[in-house]
Order: sequence, then C-alpha cells, then structure tokens
Amino acid sequence: MLRVIAAATVLLGGACGPADGPYPSREIKLIVQASPGGTSDTVSRVMAGLAEEDLGAPIVCENKPGASGALAFSYVARRPADGYTIGHAPVEIAVVRSLGYADIGPSDVSLICMVSKTAPALVVRADSPWKTFEEFVAGARREPGRIVMANSGIGSIWHFNVLLLEQGSGARFTHLPYAGSSGALVSLIGGHSDAAVAGVGEVVAHVQSGSLRPLAVFDAGRSGVFPDVPTTHELGYEIGAPAWSGFFGPAGLPEQAVAKLASAFKRAFQTPEWEKLCAERGMEALYLDHEQFERFALEQQKFFGDAIPKLVRLGAG
Repeated sequence: MLRVIAAATVLLGGACGPADGPYPSREIKLIVQASPGGTSDTVSRVMAGLAEEDLGAPIVCENKPGASGALAFSYVARRPADGYTIGHAPVEIAVVRSLGYADIGPSDVSLICMVSKTAPALVVRADSPWKTFEEFVAGARREPGRIVMANSGIGSIWHFNVLLLEQGSGARFTHLPYAGSSGALVSLIGGHSDAAVAGVGEVVAHVQSGSLRPLAVFDAGRSGVFPDVPTTHELGYEIGAPAWSGFFGPAGLPEQAVAKLASAFKRAFQTPEWEKLCAERGMEALYLDHEQFERFALEQQKFFGDAIPKLVRLGAG
C-alpha cells in the first residue's frame, strides 16, 4: 500500500511539475548554427539575454556549426515541438536545401520572427584604380578573370552575391574563397586579391580607417552605414541578396509558444541595447512577425531554389 501511495504521489507531482505549467516554465535552449564570436552568435546571445526577462525563463545558447548551418537546422527540426528548443534562423536556412546539404528549409519549420537584415557591399582597396562601380564592371568585362574577387567561402551568401554580379553584369572574376569574411578582407587589404563582397557592417571599420573604398551596396535602398554609396539598383543592376537573422522552432510549434517568443523578441528588438548592436555591426534593425517572416523566408527559399543551380553552373564555368 505504501508503495502504491508513493508511486501515485510521484505521478501526481510529475503531472503538476514545471514542464506542464504556463509556457515557459523552464530553460529554453537556443541553437546557433555558427561558431562563437561571429554575427550570428552575437545576435543570438544579445537577443536571448534581452528576451529572458519578458519570458521569465533563461535562454541558453548552444553553438552547433557546420555545413552552412544544416547541422543546427536539422537538430532543431528533430526536437520536440514544445518551445524549449529553438534555433537562430539566418539566410542559410533558405539556402542549404538548394546546396544539397540537408533536406530542410523555411517550409519545414515554425518561423517565429525576424530581427535584422544586412546588405552586401562591394569594396576595393583605397589605392585601387577603380573609383566607381561602373569603372570596376567595365574593367572586369574588358579582361575576364583578371580581377581576383575574395569571398567568405564557396556557397556563402557573399559568394552568391558575386555570382549574381557576374550573372547580372556580364563581368567575370577569378574567385578566391576564404573561411569567412575576415580572411577575405585581410586578403584584399594585403594585396592578394583585388576586390571583395561582404556585409556592410563587416567592411565599415576598414572603410573608416581608409584601407578600403566601397563602390556599391547590393540593395534597393541605400544603407545607413554608407548613405553616400550608390546601390546596384540605382546603377541599373537589380541584384543583391542580403543576410538576415531570425528565430525558428520545430514544425508544429504551438501557437501560444510562437506568440510568447515573438512578443519577447519584439520587446528585445525595441531596446536601446539592440539598436546599439545594430549600429555597431552595420545591421538594419528589421522586425517581421511570424506571418511576415514566413512569407519573406518562403520567398527567399524560392529565390535561392531557382537561382542557385544557375549560379553554381556559372561559377563552375
């Protein structure tokens, strides 16, 4: 009889435990697809720290880099859809399926919200003979392959922007990949390459120091980081694929959890701390709620699904 009573007490205690209380009632794990220290990691940790108070529960970040984010995306997608494991959703979540890294994309997960966008910029050394984007493109057309273009890695978002430039302008470059933008920019500054495409926030310090010159921002509207630099769209080339940051969970995430998380991230988005980080990193603070983010991410998934096979063939050629 005592054993029966004890067992019943355990069961009743478990039924009333914190896991079944109002969401969230325990720690939330946020999976980051990149290594510590980068933009994705910083965005995730800052947003997590700012959202904790509103949620009333800690958010603990865990890094799972690899395969352009495919490892982290797949891990989150396999977790229970209870709101206690979520992930950072960068642009790569709309890319990895088209690259063949994993059969996963925005259509296979529960998107929560988006918080930032970063436009790419084309930069050359300050002593470069090219003073304008038009001069640069004309030179690349005249001598195909002579201009060495450093990139942040084959298959990276900035590499695809170079391929988009080739596709849209008829220019041809020699591609020099590195493991990230920092290596590509060091290569450019050191004279091992002639130009690079990277995020506006990644190049701004080098521009301010006088080492690099921006020729164009690959976007429809001008960047607040470089308000005097023309955009590709202004110059007649409707090209550009920005990086972006958001959050997601496994498919089937309860509406209550999505709403609670989105609300907490929105409050974090509205803080001076987030505004300061965006200014420091050259990111555009852009909040999209669940429905808006879903529409945007699915459009991006379709864009990359159509564009990547063509761009890969172009790059191989």
